[in-house]
Amino acid sequence: MITLETDATLRRRAKTPHELFTVNTVIVHLFLTLSLIKMFGFTMHEAVPLSIGVSCLIIVYTFFRTRAAKTKDQHLIYLHWQLSLNRYRLLIGAYVFYFLINGLSLLFVDGAHSMDGTNITDFILSLLSAVPLFFSVLISVVLGSGSMFNAGRGEISEKMIQKYPQ
Repeated sequence: MITLETDATLRRRAKTPHELFTVNTVIVHLFLTLSLIKMFGFTMHEAVPLSIGVSCLIIVYTFFRTRAAKTKDQHLIYLHWQLSLNRYRLLIGAYVFYFLINGLSLLFVDGAHSMDGTNITDFILSLLSAVPLFFSVLISVVLGSGSMFNAGRGEISEKMIQKYPQ
C-alpha cells in the first residue's frame, strides 16, 4: 500500500465509491431481497433477479462515474472509483452463474415433483445458483469495507497506481 499525502476532504471523497459498493452489496442484495420475500410475498425466483437488476443499475452508474472521475477528479479519487468498479467483477460473475444455473431449470420442466407439488429439480438448481451469489456478496462486503478503510487513510495499492497511471 502506498499512502498519498491528501487532505481529509479528498480522503472522504475517495471513500464514496466504496460506500456505494457496500450499500449495493449489503442493502440491495441482502436487505432488499429479504424484504421483498418476507414483507411483499415475492418468491425467491422474483426477488433475487429484481435485486440483481437494481444492483446492475448501480454498477452502470459506477461505470459512468468512473469514466467521469478519470478526467475531472484527483487521481486518488479516480483510482478508488476504478478499484470499486473492478470489485464488481466478482458479483457480475456470480450473476452470470446464477442465471445460467437457473436457465438449466427451464430444461428440466418435467422433472420429479415432491409431495406438495413443487419441482424438486427446480428447487435444487435455484439453491445451487443462490449459494455462490450469497458467498460473493459476503466476500464483496469484506473487500468493500477494507477498501473504505484504505481510502479513509489515503492509501491505494501500488498495483493500482501502476495499472492506471495518471
